[in-house]
Amino acid sequence: MAMSQKIRSAALFAGCFLISTYGIGILGRLTLPPPDVAELTDKIQAMAPERASVDTVAVGSSRMLHAFNPDRFDQTAGAAGCPVHSYNLGIGGLNLIEMRYVLRQLAAQHPPHLARVLFDPPNDIHIQFENLKSERVWVTTDPREASVAVADILSHPDPRKYSSLARYMVAFLYHNSALGLVSRYLQPAKLEAADTADAPRRGYSPLDPAAAPTVERVGLLRDGDKFLTAARRLQDAAAERAAPSPIDAAQEARRIAVIRGLANHIRGLGYEPILMSLPDTYGESITDARDLERAFDRPDTGLPVVNFMDKADAGIIYAPSSWYDWGHLTETVADYVSMAAAERLCRKSGLTLASAGQ
Repeated sequence: MAMSQKIRSAALFAGCFLISTYGIGILGRLTLPPPDVAELTDKIQAMAPERASVDTVAVGSSRMLHAFNPDRFDQTAGAAGCPVHSYNLGIGGLNLIEMRYVLRQLAAQHPPHLARVLFDPPNDIHIQFENLKSERVWVTTDPREASVAVADILSHPDPRKYSSLARYMVAFLYHNSALGLVSRYLQPAKLEAADTADAPRRGYSPLDPAAAPTVERVGLLRDGDKFLTAARRLQDAAAERAAPSPIDAAQEARRIAVIRGLANHIRGLGYEPILMSLPDTYGESITDARDLERAFDRPDTGLPVVNFMDKADAGIIYAPSSWYDWGHLTETVADYVSMAAAERLCRKSGLTLASAGQ
């Protein structure tokens, strides 16, 4: 009898503790003024000198950062009769929740001529615990975005989904507790932003194989034979000479729903969404891009698609020399991607591009 009383008392204490700590944490997040997350908004601030004329932004992870050249895109679109003024808002490691945050912050700036958003499907939400207290993880664990985050994790073609879900749950519990709320506001002050004189070209950061190599570039060169084998396998899959890496039908249905939700989010902010599937180096990404193109690249969906993991581009995209490292294209191939995207989009929705540019 005494033991059962102790168990009830312990359970009551634990329940009260959980309710209080998460009640305070979530209430605090929903009511206190949110801090500026400079890690995600610095690119928007850097766009300020061109904000009045930009009508197209390209947003995504480092794949977009290193593969979308606004100069080449604008030149090609203009030559095809679709004048545009674009800007690269790619941010390394950007996930879906961070992308939605960046787009909301951009819309709050009210760029007067911004009409469309080109987006690459964002990175999977795979939180590294050494970054647990970072501003970006704080954004990712927003309780208002929890259902979107879980849906994205379970739908993403990256094979680490169950590890990603466990990591997200740990981070969510931390950042939405009273402890996480307090520690969030005890973060060290960020240093003043560096001089932007050497900032990337209109947000674009090219990767030149002839320049001093990054750690990632050294890794690819060290694993040359392994990468050559992987590139040939990916090229065969993209060119439809080999069977694609399978994705479960239920998972792909969830994936389509997540991308549709992101497109609707962009429309809700007042912009036209355009899906640009940039290449990656695991087989499921090719299958995913193909399924998304099949689902959305129709007039009735209102979501134009440019897929660079398709049969037409396989010979160029998956040539081993096209890759700077295991995840990013070289500057030369980025120029090809940017020009091809402009030409294809102008052909698909030229009247929309031209009217906005004019």
